[in-house]
Amino acid sequence: MSKQMVRRRCRTFSDGRQQLEDIPRAGRMRTATTDANVGKVDDMFRANRLITIDEVAEELGISHERAQNITHDIIRYRKVSARWVP
Repeated sequence: MSKQMVRRRCRTFSDGRQQLEDIPRAGRMRTATTDANVGKVDDMFRANRLITIDEVAEELGISHERAQNITHDIIRYRKVSARWVP
């Protein structure tokens, strides 16, 4: 951490801040990685184990990256012998 960042942190804590977590900020809402889309992706894989990530992304109208993130990181499906398995 740079000296400037250490000074800034010391100043904020001496001003009375007591928590280490970042203060919530306004930003863009999640539109692709929602609970509804996660449920739809799960249903799609349960109905057809041979479906591709591109087909999922096209069906839901989301990017390939978000479809892959939902599949691999959230639902935790892996490709085994050309089929998706939990």
